[in-house]
Amino acid sequence: MKIIERLKIDKTESCGSRSPLVMILSAIKKIRECDEGVEILLNDYDWLLSLKYILQMNDMKLRIEENGKEDDFLKVKILMDCN
Repeated sequence: MKIIERLKIDKTESCGSRSPLVMILSAIKKIRECDEGVEILLNDYDWLLSLKYILQMNDMKLRIEENGKEDDFLKVKILMDCN
């Protein structure tokens, strides 16, 4: 698995013109191959729920793997679903 981008999104620092979901969607649009993925650290569970909903509603062929916590951030990987 090749991680093509890593993001750390902190709810206390995300404001202004860059929405956390826009940053995540911008990163996952770069996934082109079955062995590529994006790793994201989040500390707001609502962003993860919103992302899951967006992927489902847009029928994006991606899957989310939740990989525990790292420094109080939820660690997730977004991967292409090649099954």
